[in-house]
Amino acid sequence: MEINKVYKFDEKLAQSKGVCKDNDMQIIKAMLHGCVKVTEASLEMDKKGADYIAKLRGNAEVYIDAKTRTKGCSKFWKNEPELAIERWSVLPEKGKNGKTGWTLDENKITDLVLYTFDKSDSNNAYLVSFQTLRIASARNINAWYKKYKVDTQSSGEWKSQAVFVPVSIVFESMQAAQSTSVRINNDS
Repeated sequence: MEINKVYKFDEKLAQSKGVCKDNDMQIIKAMLHGCVKVTEASLEMDKKGADYIAKLRGNAEVYIDAKTRTKGCSKFWKNEPELAIERWSVLPEKGKNGKTGWTLDENKITDLVLYTFDKSDSNNAYLVSFQTLRIASARNINAWYKKYKVDTQSSGEWKSQAVFVPVSIVFESMQAAQSTSVRINNDS
């Protein structure tokens, strides 16, 4: 298995909490209708899937997980930005169980996911429903793995793995996930 990147978790966390924080907070406030305040979540909340907490006018809180792509990612794109869909946070290896990636993790408290990019790659930002993204990803992950770029990263201690899917394909899949219907048998 080829490893495309080696990174340190602490460095990635510092980047997201430092360089990206002010920009992310401004984007969230601009994109989330009714948002009056955005605060950084605690490290404990971060581990559960919330980098930011947005407060709405009616005092409801919205938990947002921020995903920023590394500078230069656009060199891999065909015609549009790609979104990272993480299948494995810890890749299963050598008889050890893996850990489900954040995109598929049913334990996350995330309400929305904010995808951003370095300005040299794209000025677009996407704020999407986590549960709809999770369902769409679960339904399509195997097909996406066969069709799109898969990247394995190493922290030195463990490996993670994601597939990079064009935003239009992700959005089409999310639309299909939102419009699923089930026939209920009312015969008792």
